[in-house]
Amino acid sequence: NLAAHLLGYTGLMTAEEYTTYKTQGYPMSATVGKDGAELAFEKYLHGTNGTAIVTKNASGTVTGTTYTTEPEPGDQVSLTIDLDLQSAAEQSLTKGIENMKSKSTKTSDAVGGGALVAVDVATGQPLAIANYPTYDLQTLFQSEENYKAVSEADNQPLFNRALLGQYSPGSTFKPCTAIAGLTEGVITTGTRIQCTGTFRKYEDTGYAPKCWIASSGVTHGNDNVTEAIRDSCNIFFYTVGDSLPIDTLARYAAAFGLGEHTGIELPESTGQMATEAVKKKLENTNWYVGDSLQAAIGQSYSLFTPLQLAEYCATIANGGYYYEPYAVTEIVDPSGKTVYTHEAEQPQRVLSAAVAQKATDILVRVISSGTGTSANLNNGQPCAGKTGTSEHGRDLWFCGFTPQYSTAVWAGYRIERETSMYGGSTCGPI
Repeated sequence: NLAAHLLGYTGLMTAEEYTTYKTQGYPMSATVGKDGAELAFEKYLHGTNGTAIVTKNASGTVTGTTYTTEPEPGDQVSLTIDLDLQSAAEQSLTKGIENMKSKSTKTSDAVGGGALVAVDVATGQPLAIANYPTYDLQTLFQSEENYKAVSEADNQPLFNRALLGQYSPGSTFKPCTAIAGLTEGVITTGTRIQCTGTFRKYEDTGYAPKCWIASSGVTHGNDNVTEAIRDSCNIFFYTVGDSLPIDTLARYAAAFGLGEHTGIELPESTGQMATEAVKKKLENTNWYVGDSLQAAIGQSYSLFTPLQLAEYCATIANGGYYYEPYAVTEIVDPSGKTVYTHEAEQPQRVLSAAVAQKATDILVRVISSGTGTSANLNNGQPCAGKTGTSEHGRDLWFCGFTPQYSTAVWAGYRIERETSMYGGSTCGPI
């Protein structure tokens, strides 16, 4: 009853599926993988049907069966998932979201669902992929009523938010903007930018976006990059984004795997990084400077998956290398012969070790004294991370890692809230 979305399920073929599978010798009555690993590794898991000669008497009663070809079982597929960690992840995610639900005082605060991904930063392989709500594979098809209740539920228990959900990253994207700014020479670690609560450079055009803290009547002061990430200061990152061409920022996002196919063998969404081309495709309108400013703080048209955020975080945690995630370690046939072993791809150096270490130090500050103090482990071990909230206030994120244990963890909760709670176009940390 664990990892339902990851394992997936099987079922009878549809007419559309049969047009593909009949070319592979499948009979129309075959059961095939429909989702998750069952779908992704169908050709290994399926096996081969046997044949038999069946004799019946005149009344139709079977009088004998002679097997002429024995059926062959499918291969054994070994996944990267750690069962104990998967169990802990699902329990933690459920407990966290149900605790949030219990504290909701109005419909606008209702929690729709969430996901959690844990990644080994040294390999990129997922160790846990959890979704809320989930479902029980053992009872899903026990009756038509069971399946109907799950498939028609408002909070979509069958939807794999961790791999297929595409959400606005909010302030979790700010470290990417900072890294791009530092690497491109737009800022240095000593650069200070005054937070006045409002970005006034384009005020005469009617566009003056605010920092999330402005509504409280105070500002963040004269922040450097460390303090700006710690405080999640919008003004600092509006300024950096104003100096970076959007295609340059998008190049750094792509290097982290944000808005790109991760390479994992399971069904996944690509998401998208906000760019002029993306806006043109979606709305057929021009790109404005305001779009660049919002993209720099993780807003605008950017949509990423939880897995992508985990790998982005892992790249910082491991010293600057991006590893493509994979779900299968090996596949063994019924005779015990290994027919597939995952060969790790050469990791891509995304940022220098010095910049990665600086980013890690900054993200430790976020948890120790910044916007993410509620994520502090409280056990004497430093934790590094970043919180984020989408512009409309519906997507809340946390991505982080414990440097000692070399494990990057992402957790996000999809929250349905009133936009007015976040002051229109402003964005605040959780």
